[in-house]
Amino acid sequence: MAETPETLARRLDQLEKTVEETSWQLSWLFDELFPEAPKNFKTGTEVMAYYGRNKKRHAKIFREMREKMGISGKPIPAEELQARMVRNGIRGEDNEFSSAIIKEREE
Repeated sequence: MAETPETLARRLDQLEKTVEETSWQLSWLFDELFPEAPKNFKTGTEVMAYYGRNKKRHAKIFREMREKMGISGKPIPAEELQARMVRNGIRGEDNEFSSAIIKEREE
């Protein structure tokens, strides 16, 4: 199927909505996990230094959040998760958001 300006605009609009929703959810999750976290970091190094100072406390908060969300078990590496998804017939290229990420990585 050939893309038209209308279909591209529709797809872009959906992608923007997905990114906005994901950003909102991550922001909410971060605020829940670290309610007293300073918000004025200027670099990634500052963020890592702040959270590196109290790893045990932050690990406890993260465990509690996972429990509240009903997530159990140990986390698995991303590569293992991707392999499981493929084994179960989930293809990243079938998802428009994942397709965009895959395309950017390849370029």
